[in-house]
Amino acid sequence: MDKTTPTEHDVEIDRRYLITRKGATPDYLLPVNFLSGHTEYDAFVPRESVRIKKKGGGMNFVHGGISLQEMVVPVIDYKYLRSDSKAYKRNRDKLDTKPVTVNLLSASRKISNMIFSLNFYQKEAVSDNRKAATYLLYYTDASGKQISDTQKIIADKTSDNGQERTFRCSFNLKFLKYSNTDCYYLVIADESGLQLPQREEFQIDIAFAVDEFDFFS
Repeated sequence: MDKTTPTEHDVEIDRRYLITRKGATPDYLLPVNFLSGHTEYDAFVPRESVRIKKKGGGMNFVHGGISLQEMVVPVIDYKYLRSDSKAYKRNRDKLDTKPVTVNLLSASRKISNMIFSLNFYQKEAVSDNRKAATYLLYYTDASGKQISDTQKIIADKTSDNGQERTFRCSFNLKFLKYSNTDCYYLVIADESGLQLPQREEFQIDIAFAVDEFDFFS
């Protein structure tokens, strides 16, 4: 069903809405709240399968009633703060968007097997100013040479429950000679390279060693 031809009260017309001057009472249309401050205008939208008559094409498709996207206009309240302003410095932790961090949860810092598992914890939940991050985890010797395979953690947990932000990773050491007096390091590296890698010191105390085979190199 079409609305009748536009009248002298009409200000703006489309097939899904009508803006009129105060006092108009169009048939078959539903009155809606107009923008605050515009007291001289009224707004109307179609009821059910009604559409507003308008010249031109595009008359082939009609859906019944009104929909949310036709009734609501999103409004973003944006305020720019200079990085050297007092307001920005005072609220930097709330305003800056940073990647979430991942920490080692397991207490032991001693490795006694070639294959072992560790638990990790995503410290912050993903939120408005905390974004997801991907971390690469591996072991190195004191010179920085990698001595294990590489594991990956995709830290994208949004839960406020810390127990739901844990990860468990299994590592395989390369078949090398290890000294229980040397220092070895777990490296937690941001895959994007935006953060400095974390390093956790470990001791490796394995009763046997094989130095002629390296299945992970």
